Amino acid sequence: MSENFNMKALKLDASFRPIEIIDAVEALVMCFIGKATAVETYTRKIRSATQVFQLPAVIVLKKIIKFRRHGIQPTRQNLLWRDGHRCQYCTRCLPTNQLTLDHVIPKSRGGGNTWENLVVACKKCNQKKGCRLPSESGMCLLKPPRRPRESVLRSIKKNQISNLWNNYLWEKI
Repeated sequence: MSENFNMKALKLDASFRPIEIIDAVEALVMCFIGKATAVETYTRKIRSATQVFQLPAVIVLKKIIKFRRHGIQPTRQNLLWRDGHRCQYCTRCLPTNQLTLDHVIPKSRGGGNTWENLVVACKKCNQKKGCRLPSESGMCLLKPPRRPRESVLRSIKKNQISNLWNNYLWEKI
């Protein structure tokens, strides 16, 4: 039964726009109290003393949610996610504690804390580059830094994504 508590559900607003990923048990509660309707369910069930419930995989809220995009901020965690925990110079995947953030155009030369100027780098590459441009230090970026697209899937691991969500997502898995 503990596996049920790791299952996730895709939450849609009344216009079927993906809003977020939530716990399947939380989705079940939202359906139970009348705030949402399950449109896809897992085969796995959860039991109370007197009833059996199928865990929802996709729920639709009964109202449209006003959605304001504030934009995703270039925080350390978000940059690690965008760059896949990979040094953008030597291409090694490393644990979080062995990675730093590097300003492509150094702050001393007017480079800002923007998506287009920050990349993940290992400590060795960051020290090698120093306060120079990548071209001045003989280093190349794996890919140019860009602002990522917002994604409801950003907050979960790939093994938590259900095939039942495919028809409801606006992005490719």
